[in-house]
Amino acid sequence: MRFCLVSIILAFSGNLFSQGLVDGFFKGKGNVDVALSATYQGSTTFFAGTNPISLSRNILSVSAFAEYGITEKWDIIGNVPVINFQFQDAGLYTKYELVKTRLFKRSFSVIPAVGISFPLSSYNTEASQSIGQRATIIGSRLVLQQELPKGMFIQVQSGYNYALDPVASSIPFSVKWGVSFGKNYTDLWFDHQTGIGDKDYLGAAPYTSFREFVVSHNRVGGVFYRQIKRKTGIFLNYSYTLNGRNTAQAVGVGAGVVLKF
Repeated sequence: MRFCLVSIILAFSGNLFSQGLVDGFFKGKGNVDVALSATYQGSTTFFAGTNPISLSRNILSVSAFAEYGITEKWDIIGNVPVINFQFQDAGLYTKYELVKTRLFKRSFSVIPAVGISFPLSSYNTEASQSIGQRATIIGSRLVLQQELPKGMFIQVQSGYNYALDPVASSIPFSVKWGVSFGKNYTDLWFDHQTGIGDKDYLGAAPYTSFREFVVSHNRVGGVFYRQIKRKTGIFLNYSYTLNGRNTAQAVGVGAGVVLKF
């Protein structure tokens, strides 16, 4: 199951570890996967604090993602997004398979990951249609992955995203179920983030910048991948934001190509 799984999720604030960018699979020493993707996200409702208000937002994103195997157990990952034709927050991070053992007679892995995300441009953050908070975030994750019968697996991960002022820090959590069959792979996931702080859009606490807003969300989604040639594949993905705080209730659809070297 050495597939490159990319499910680009766009939020009111950028996340270092968006769902799908850090997973429990490794590329192998000297191997690199590159994914190029495009995603459209539309919404008509925005959660001002946790109160839904009418606010339309349309987002078009293209992204370049790469993951390289330094060793069999150690990968580095990079991601560069362009959202509504402007460079946004890039990510650079690494993961290491600290433990690989047998649990319930199948492979079980413990994988810590650390990294940083940072803005590539001074994009506008002070308008109702702004995308992102121009955040610099130092992130950590612990990924637990259990192999299941018939090509299936389940993955759980959480950690802490420490954001430099004035952006609020956050606690992420996600769970993913996936299965590979022949040349195909699919997964379904749930992604949660709890923002830390008290400043909301249209809220009672005073603020001087939209960058100070606390962002929380609950999202669901999935991805389908199909291998076309030995080193080439395509994928489709979908995401839906169920609810949240200072974030849009949005539907996202995307597609892309994976190239293996």
